[in-house]
Amino acid sequence: MTSAKVLARTGVLTLAWLAVLPIFTMLLGAMVPIVPWLRVFASDIVPNWVSWFLLGALIIGALGVLAHRAHATRVTLGLIAAAAGTALAAGIVMLHLLQVAWANGARIDLLSTLSVRQFSEAASPDRSLVYARRQGEALWLDVYQPADVQAGPHRPVLVVVHGGGFIEGSRRVGAANMRRYADSGWIVVSIDYRLARPDRPTWNLATHDVRCALRWVAAHSRRLHADADRVTLFGVSAGGNLAMAAAYTNDDGADDARCGSRTPSIAAVIVKAPLISPLASWQRKGELQGQQRLYMSRYIGGPPERYPERYAALDLRRLSTPGNPPTLILAGKNDPLLPAASVEDFVRRSLAAGNAVDLVMLPYSGHNFNTTFNSITNQLSIATITWFMNRYSKKPPESQSTKATPPVRSLAASASLVRGRTTVSSVPYSRNAGGSPAPAHVTGGVSTGSHTWPKAARPA
Repeated sequence: MTSAKVLARTGVLTLAWLAVLPIFTMLLGAMVPIVPWLRVFASDIVPNWVSWFLLGALIIGALGVLAHRAHATRVTLGLIAAAAGTALAAGIVMLHLLQVAWANGARIDLLSTLSVRQFSEAASPDRSLVYARRQGEALWLDVYQPADVQAGPHRPVLVVVHGGGFIEGSRRVGAANMRRYADSGWIVVSIDYRLARPDRPTWNLATHDVRCALRWVAAHSRRLHADADRVTLFGVSAGGNLAMAAAYTNDDGADDARCGSRTPSIAAVIVKAPLISPLASWQRKGELQGQQRLYMSRYIGGPPERYPERYAALDLRRLSTPGNPPTLILAGKNDPLLPAASVEDFVRRSLAAGNAVDLVMLPYSGHNFNTTFNSITNQLSIATITWFMNRYSKKPPESQSTKATPPVRSLAASASLVRGRTTVSSVPYSRNAGGSPAPAHVTGGVSTGSHTWPKAARPA
C-alpha cells in the first residue's frame, strides 16, 4: 500500500471514528438520561435527528467493513463494532418513536425524515395585523389562510400562542407548521402577547392578551372567513400555560371590551410541553434550574417565598374541574425544564373530573422535540394535532354531543415500554369509516402505553 493510500485510509478512519463516537454518545444520553448536560442536549437532538444518526451509522459501518476487508486491524474491527452498536441504538430509538406514531394513527414518511428543514423556516403569513395596543406596545398577530379561503363556508380557527419562558419568543416560531395547518383547511392565527421584563411581570397580563386575541378573532371572523364557533387554542411551553388558562377560565369582566364584544367558546385545547405548575418547575432540580427560575421570577415577579399566592393561582391543576374543553397534551418524557409528573398529575385530575384529555408522552424526548419539520416527532405531532382539531372543531359543537358514538378500545399500544414507571406514551388509534386514522378513545380510561387510568366515559 502506497503512502498516499495509507494516509487516505488513516484520514477516512479517523473521520469515521470522530463521527460515530459523538453519535453513539448522544444516543446513549437520550436512552439513559443520567449524565448531566449530555441528557439535556440529547433529549432535543436525538428525536429530531435520529434518522440521520441511523443512516450515518450504517454508512460508517459499511466503510469499516470495506477497510477491514482491505487490511484487517483492531481499528477497523472496533469501528465496525462501534457503528453496529450505534445503528442498533438509533434503530431502537427510531422504532420506539415509530411505534408511538403508528399507535396514534400517524403515517410517517421515512424518506422525508432526512430533510434538514426547520419548523420555523420558509413560511410567511398571508397578513400581519395589530390586534391591540397596551401602554403604547403594539400586539401583533399573523394570519395563515388556505389558498381557497374565499370558496365555501367559513373555516375553523386555530389560535396559536408561542412559547419562550414568558420573556422571549414570537408569533413566527413554528411558521412552517402553521402553513401546513392552513393548507389543511384551517384559519391559523398566531399571536404575540406582552413579554415579561425585569420591571414588568406579566403573570396577570399575558392571559388577558390571549383572551383579547380571541375576542379580536370573533369580532373579525367575517373578514378572516373564519367560523368563530369552531376555535381551537394551541399553545407551546409558556404559551401552553396561557392557552390552558385562557380556555379553562372565564373572566370576561376583566378583559378589554375594545378587543371585541365576546370571547368565543373554545372547542378544543392543544398544548405542547406546557408549564403546568410554576412551583414544581421552580423546585425542579437539574442543569436548567437557574434558567427556569429566571423565567418564573420575571413572569411572576419573584420567587415563591415572596409570592406564594401567585404561584398557587397559576397552577393549572386547580383548573382541572368539570366542563373544560377537550384537551390534547404532547410532552417529552425527558423534558429538563418542565416536570412530566406535573403533566401526569394534571391528566389524572382532569380525567377524574370527567374531562376528555389525551396525553402523548414521547420517549427519549425533551422540551424541543419537534423542531425539525419532517422529523418523526414533528410528523407525529402534526398528524395527532390535525386529527384532534378535526374531531372537535370541524363540526359545530352541538353536533358532537348529539351524534356521539361509543368509544372503542384498541390494544395497539398496550405493551409496557418502560419498566417500573407509569409513563404516558400514546393514545391508541383505530380507523374510521373513511379509512383514515382515528383514535379509539378508551371507555373508562386513557391508554398510557403501559397502564390505563380510570375515568368516566369520554365523549366520542
